[in-house]
Amino acid sequence: MNDTITTTRGWVPEPDGRGTWGILSTCVLTIILCCWTSVSPNLPAQSDGAFRKWRYKFDLACIAILGSEFLLMLALGQWSSARCSVKPPEIDLLPSFPLDAKQLYILVKEGYVEYPILEKEEIEDKSKSDGLATLMTIAQVLWFSLNCIFRFAQGLFLTTLELTTLSFILVFLVTSYCWYHKPMDINKPIILKPKKSVAIIRNNLGQNSGSKWYETPLDFLSRDEWFCARFWKYYVQILHYIHIPLFTRPERRPYDRIPSHFIPNVDTQAEIICAPTILLFSSVFLIAWNSTFPSATEKLFWRITSVNTLAFALVAGPLSLYFHRKMFQPELAKARAQATLKRKSGSKNRWISRLAARLRNIDPEQDPNLEIPLRALIPISFVCAFYCVGRGFILTEDLIGLRTLPESAYQTVSWLKYVPHW
Repeated sequence: MNDTITTTRGWVPEPDGRGTWGILSTCVLTIILCCWTSVSPNLPAQSDGAFRKWRYKFDLACIAILGSEFLLMLALGQWSSARCSVKPPEIDLLPSFPLDAKQLYILVKEGYVEYPILEKEEIEDKSKSDGLATLMTIAQVLWFSLNCIFRFAQGLFLTTLELTTLSFILVFLVTSYCWYHKPMDINKPIILKPKKSVAIIRNNLGQNSGSKWYETPLDFLSRDEWFCARFWKYYVQILHYIHIPLFTRPERRPYDRIPSHFIPNVDTQAEIICAPTILLFSSVFLIAWNSTFPSATEKLFWRITSVNTLAFALVAGPLSLYFHRKMFQPELAKARAQATLKRKSGSKNRWISRLAARLRNIDPEQDPNLEIPLRALIPISFVCAFYCVGRGFILTEDLIGLRTLPESAYQTVSWLKYVPHW
């Protein structure tokens, strides 16, 4: 009988350093946790099943991944609507999100519905936020952020994927703040019964019985479509036309729910929060200006894209304000409509006029509130397309750039340096 010698060892420490999979999995996990736990869809329709409710949240998560700053604008718009469109009551009551806040305020003010007496605890009891998932996300975000900060302090290489993850964290912290008081995953709405018929309410509020409505019979109370909201709906409609339904939309009229991806108007306070957040988000990518890339071409493209992202953040705000004031006022819209009718009746090239009119408004119902002048549509579309290409390059480079990294990228932070010792 041959004796075999088995070599045994005691406690074996983990190997020093980290691998490519560790970098990739940590960043992806952090982004997914941030995206999924921070998004808060609007109240679904009563007829929606479990899959549709999941799809609404998935839609917002897609917005978060593809363009987290757009999710920030959406959250800020809802935050503004909840703060400014509803008169603050004497008691501590959360705003009602499943309904348009401005419409609810007007109906209550005019006495058409009773003020809904709801305790804060009652609304919070309906909310189904996952405390464990939120706690895990906070812990992951805190650990990841500290790890990146100390890597930078110790001169260790920080990958572009980690920089992108930091930019996600920044935006989602502000987004979570905006949606802090928004109830999560509520399935059953609170029904408000008006004292008078909708037709009488419309007539008393200045709408004759024959006037057309497009979303709900009371949409005229709050259909002051913001500049960004018009463009957002325009591009979402294009996605539906080319059979890329990234975002679901109501199929019934009147709407049986408020789509979660609709962007309400933002007020001054929201803009004050938005501006520095977007600037910080856009500036994060400049940190890798002198970083090491697999090729000189990738480094050049990263620099161009980083400048483009920051330029978009600097230009988007003033450009939006300019176009909104110059081209989207109600009196200007009426003047454009009259000019369009004259061109259609007197122009020899009527097909050009029809094409221009169709491009200005691609809504299936031809909702006049969604019309966009071509003088604004063409330059803004060009800027947005250039930005989307740059955004796509950043996400692509984050992944393919992992193929060649400096040695220090695989070194871990020396935490013992920060432990007091004598």
